[in-house]
Amino acid sequence: MSARRPPTPRFLCDVMLGRLARWLRSLGHNAAYDHAADDPALLCRAARERRILVTRDTRLAAPARCPRVLLLRANDTPGQLRELVGALAITRHPGLLQRCIVCNTRLRKATADQIEERVPDYVRSTQLIFRACPGCGRIYWPGTHRRGILAALESTLPGVTGGTGSS
Repeated sequence: MSARRPPTPRFLCDVMLGRLARWLRSLGHNAAYDHAADDPALLCRAARERRILVTRDTRLAAPARCPRVLLLRANDTPGQLRELVGALAITRHPGLLQRCIVCNTRLRKATADQIEERVPDYVRSTQLIFRACPGCGRIYWPGTHRRGILAALESTLPGVTGGTGSS
């Protein structure tokens, strides 16, 4: 009988942490973000969806309000990511660049034929790997921006990319 891994945490980032949500998504985490919800709505959504509410708002993180709230102190996004990973003792991430960084949906493999009209001709002729977001329709490919994303993640969380990362 093999030991089961604990489930990967799911997050809800408040209005102050939109960039952090994108970074978490880049690591493959399910990180919802709501820039318009007030505190009661965020608390309800976090409870309903069994998410950890991540905030920098000390009033929102008051102990009596909700036990699954993580209050971050860091001002910068890399510092917030390190703080979150450390506070929750996260040792694994679901998969680099596997979620849409805009809408949080899991990406699906796509062929050049499927995305033909949705990317520039040059991209279609120079890339072999495409992923499509079934949520918002965005198309992703391992272009030059990928190296920058992986370098930023690696400098923030050394070892996270394993030297390669996935497409």
